[in-house]
Amino acid sequence: MFNIALDTLGCKLNQAETEAFGREFVRAGYRLVSPQDNWDIYILNSCTVTHVADRKARYQIRIARRHNPAGFICLTGCYAQNGGDKLNCPDADLILDNCRKSGIVAEISRLFPPEVCPTALYENGRTRSFIKIQDGCDNFCSYCIVPFVRRHKSCRRVDEIISEINLRQAEGYQEIVLTGTEIGEYASGGVDLAGLIEAILANTRIPRLRLSSLQPGEITPRLLSLWENPRLCCHFHMALQSGSDRILALMRRPYSLGDYNRALEAILSQVPGAAVTTDLIVGFPGETEEDFALSLKYIQQAGFARVHAFPYSERPGTLASGMEGKIDPSVIKKRLSPVMAAAKSVSLQYRRQSKGLGKEVLWENKMRDGLWFGYTSDYIRVYGRFSGQPTNTISQVKLVKIYADGMLAADTV
Repeated sequence: MFNIALDTLGCKLNQAETEAFGREFVRAGYRLVSPQDNWDIYILNSCTVTHVADRKARYQIRIARRHNPAGFICLTGCYAQNGGDKLNCPDADLILDNCRKSGIVAEISRLFPPEVCPTALYENGRTRSFIKIQDGCDNFCSYCIVPFVRRHKSCRRVDEIISEINLRQAEGYQEIVLTGTEIGEYASGGVDLAGLIEAILANTRIPRLRLSSLQPGEITPRLLSLWENPRLCCHFHMALQSGSDRILALMRRPYSLGDYNRALEAILSQVPGAAVTTDLIVGFPGETEEDFALSLKYIQQAGFARVHAFPYSERPGTLASGMEGKIDPSVIKKRLSPVMAAAKSVSLQYRRQSKGLGKEVLWENKMRDGLWFGYTSDYIRVYGRFSGQPTNTISQVKLVKIYADGMLAADTV
């Protein structure tokens, strides 16, 4: 039986796809192992959202080759799609772009015929499972490469998604994350995202259901009303990208700052205790000191639970790559510093609001000496001490202490 190692870079959608590949490979007769173990075949599902993501993909492939000089290495995903014929990755034996990725198991099986083992089970920690409900984007924000590498929009059928969630629960998973390139644009058989969630809640018993990123225009009263069901995780990720309307227009984002404010206020008023996390791009072409100050002020005052800030990364072929007013890297670095400090501050402030409260935690892995970590419904990372094995159990805890890095300790109750 061939040993196969799967690795993932990038978004939750990539994680969902890699998880699906793992199940297909096990059913086909391969044995899944860690990238650090002895593998015969290594597959990297890559990302290309920034130049740093490209560099990470090349680095991971080089590391895999050094780990096993004689092994077979396959590069797939968005970096493989974006690089095309010009992709220079000599350590990869096979490159499959996103258009060919769905046939990866058949392609590997052709090269390395497996020994079919129908009773084999897929093992992946059995805590949180990512399920792709939608793929593709045609928004073409001026900085974003995603519409170029995930071109074909598609949505899975409601019954297919429900069946997969029920299978994941039967395998022992406690939480499902619905993911896609633009999950708010889900539409299948006359059912939108709110309708899909209603169907999932009615036809599955999965304890936790979490959503990936949404756009402000997708935050509707009907959608928010579903959070009356405690099985929906109180966590919304809604990318801001800039606190300046002028920059949002240059970015070709499908909302104004006023639209964002209304969506944020609706979430915080209709879903008490909800955590809202966001993304912010620093140094977009044409960003003035005034534009930057508006972004900094916004994230300091909006009440976010977490802010993921990153420097603008030029992606060849996007509209922004041809824009005037490029910001010097030294200026971007200087602006990023106070943003990162503000991000740390708002994250700590959100956690302080939870001190002394009781919350449910889904426990994941052991750290050391009986110390375990897990996540609350609003995605706070929590530590707790146990003499037993709490992995993949949900327990009520009291949050009693804030560490210097902003994490919370928990006493089980």
